Amino acid sequence: MQALNDLLVNCRLLGYLRKLTLNVVMTFLHYVILVSAVCLIAYSLFMWVATGDVWGLGGVFWSSWITFGTVYLGIAIFLRISGVSVAERFIISLTSMVSMIWLFEILYHFSFWNSWNYGIFPYFLLESNNIFLIYGLISLAALSGYKYMKPNRWFWIVLLAMAILWVFWITIGFPQFEFPNVLFDSALPRIVIDNPHVFAFPLNAITKFLLGLAYVLFYLPSRKKLAEAKSSLRNFLMQRGVLDDGSSSTTWN
Repeated sequence: MQALNDLLVNCRLLGYLRKLTLNVVMTFLHYVILVSAVCLIAYSLFMWVATGDVWGLGGVFWSSWITFGTVYLGIAIFLRISGVSVAERFIISLTSMVSMIWLFEILYHFSFWNSWNYGIFPYFLLESNNIFLIYGLISLAALSGYKYMKPNRWFWIVLLAMAILWVFWITIGFPQFEFPNVLFDSALPRIVIDNPHVFAFPLNAITKFLLGLAYVLFYLPSRKKLAEAKSSLRNFLMQRGVLDDGSSSTTWN
């Protein structure tokens, strides 16, 4: 009997150590990615402005790197304000960022007029479409934070703005930055404007950022939580002398 009790104690201890180790690893990774996200946003913005070139690391727009970093950073901050544990913040922020990237790719692919039929059954099940089915499954990873998701008016406003811009992008021919002299035919009536390709990059960058912002706003804390966070930040800065508490006054003679 004593041997059985010792075995149970050892199993509980082993389980606790494994959980502790996993939490430490996720906490470490979370803060590494947080710092990396801040550096990525700053570096991308600097290089974009300094070089005047929209293309960044790995052939990806600098604006896209800024969006990816903003999604992780924004969701992590909002979850921290809401009192979510570090491990959950790491998982939710990471899966939301990955989900946003692949959801944009799905929307982008099926916005070309010759791809629309591939989004309809049974064509969607064609082998050539498997990759986008996988993208869709990856996008569902964002559901890891479902219990903290709070649709709000700011979320809907941003999502509506993105949808309007996306429809506008399609109706002017869905021009692409890489192919400035090519306009893709659309089954819908097209708005005829001069030089529509000049809208290609701005629409790509803005819609992608708005989609990322919608992911962030899904976790917008309550006003009470935001007020408490603002007060805590102010007290923190005052304790370190960064802000004046306003208690002292200067007398002029």
